[in-house]
Formats: sequence, structure tokens, C-alpha cells
Amino acid sequence: MLYLCILMFAVLFAGIAMTVGEGLWSNTVAFLGIWLSSMLGLFFGPSVGLIIQEQLDKEVDFTWYFIFVGMWAVFAVAVLVIRVMFDRISRIRVRFIPQLEAVGGPLMGILVAVVFTSFCTVTLFRGPINAGAWKKSDASGWVESSFQYMLTPMMSIANAWDEGDRLSDLKK
Repeated sequence: MLYLCILMFAVLFAGIAMTVGEGLWSNTVAFLGIWLSSMLGLFFGPSVGLIIQEQLDKEVDFTWYFIFVGMWAVFAVAVLVIRVMFDRISRIRVRFIPQLEAVGGPLMGILVAVVFTSFCTVTLFRGPINAGAWKKSDASGWVESSFQYMLTPMMSIANAWDEGDRLSDLKK
């Protein structure tokens, strides 16, 4: 678990380093793409993974592999499709006043990195950690709290998305 925690911090650092200089518009488009793709990956990925497992006739012991791969496959396809769609819709880069660009660009870049890191952490928890491939009990206190902090953004978004879906079903 310690190495997974270090890996998640490395993903967060790399995400911040790659997006902090991109600008407000590029980071906003990236955020929307990652956010939508991660929601699709979390909600449809496990089903896709189970369908693939069923088609390949694999044992139940391999279920978490397929769920993990399903989430990442749906995420990757969705990111590509959404990014191409956004690039076609928005051919002109929006310019902001320099002060807003200077502050908003890095902040939005940090938000992109946090959401992506949180998606990575959720897929690890829904896949190998919940299956027992890595033991939560072996983790020290700071590792557990770090994972909890990294899980929170995506789980909050997913819970809000799911809650909104349930509320719309009640209104019908």
C-alpha cells in the first residue's frame, strides 16, 4: 500500500506539472473531458469488464482484473471521443483577461490533476484493493488517510451524480 500511495502522489505531481502552464481554457476543456470520462468509466466500466470476462469464460478469481481493465478502457475511449468532440466544437481558444488567466489556469490545472488522481485511486480501490490483492490492513495511518483524501473528490462527484440520477427518477 505504501508504494501505491507513492504512485498516487507521483501521478498527482505529474498531473500538476503537465497542466499548470496550459492556460485556463485548455485546462477547463481537459477537466470537463476527464470528469465526464471518469464518470463513464466508473459507472459503465465494471459492466464492460464483466461482459468481457463472460465472453472469455474466465474464472471468478479474475473478476477484479476485468473490472479494473473495463473502467480504464471505458475511460480511455471516452477521453479520446470527448477530446476530439471538444476540439471540433471549440476550434477557437477563448482568451481571458491576463490576471484571470494567470490565476485561473494553474488552479484549473491543479483541479484536473486532483480529479485524475482521484479517478486512479478509485479504480485501485474498486479493483485490486477490494479484491484483496493488496491488503488495507498493512497500511500505516498516514497511507490510509492519504488514500481517503485522494478518494474523496471522485467519490463526492460520483455520489452527487448518482444522487441526481435518483432524484430525477423520483420526479417521474
